[in-house]
Amino acid sequence: MDLPYQVVLDEVSLPERSLEVVEIDGRRIALAKLGGKIFAFDNTCPHLGGSLGRGTLKDGCVVCPLHHWSFDIATGKCVDGLPHEKVAVFETKVENGKIHVKLT
Repeated sequence: MDLPYQVVLDEVSLPERSLEVVEIDGRRIALAKLGGKIFAFDNTCPHLGGSLGRGTLKDGCVVCPLHHWSFDIATGKCVDGLPHEKVAVFETKVENGKIHVKLT
């Protein structure tokens, strides 16, 4: 069965080059807005569980606030020479000013 998109936030609440954390069905998801596009990915860094939504954006990546591992926000892959590490990414869309995320 295909999971539906869920409304998580008003688009105006996520300014360009910002991060936000939302919860969907008990799961914490980080949102980023870069180049006018919305990205959604797992909030938890696989290293030591840092909140990626509390990190920073740099060169298309989110940087974990704990130990500075970087993950590509479009693919979830770690860009620090650790290709086996990644975070889940999720489909997003904006309709009527609302950000929708589809968990997989």
